[in-house]
Amino acid sequence: SPTTAQHVLDDLGDGVDLILDGGSCEVGVESTIVECLSGSLALLRPGAISAEQIQDVVEAQLTTEQGVSRAPGMLVSHYTPDADVVLVDSIEEAQRYKTKLESDGGKVAIIHHQQVNEYAQKLYDDLRDADNNACSTVIAVMPPDEGLGAAIGDRLRKAASR
Repeated sequence: SPTTAQHVLDDLGDGVDLILDGGSCEVGVESTIVECLSGSLALLRPGAISAEQIQDVVEAQLTTEQGVSRAPGMLVSHYTPDADVVLVDSIEEAQRYKTKLESDGGKVAIIHHQQVNEYAQKLYDDLRDADNNACSTVIAVMPPDEGLGAAIGDRLRKAASR
């Protein structure tokens, strides 16, 4: 999930001849995908346009799809860093866990942003930085599970599932 030209270069290396650098992605997490079939709507992947926003403008009920992957982002695992990813509910819990892991000799990074827009934009940068810094564990503070926070939480759960 590259969000910068450098990420593309890191992922593809000599596999491409040219990369256009338009700066960092504005949103960061991938787009929302909604399947529209037979009068029903199914959220296949949460993104910047939230389920709540979609439901506000459509008359059909929006369901959350599980099961067989029919779109990018429906797999159990998505972008997973080399480090183990641990999900926590608060920055205080993250700090306590970090202290314990570091006392056991681990190198630990905490991912946490107060604003969900910033969290979404920097999520993949933070995960890649943890790998670049040879962290053994990433502790991610889960954002509220609504709006853009639901998309971030989805990506974090996938990053943690190995």
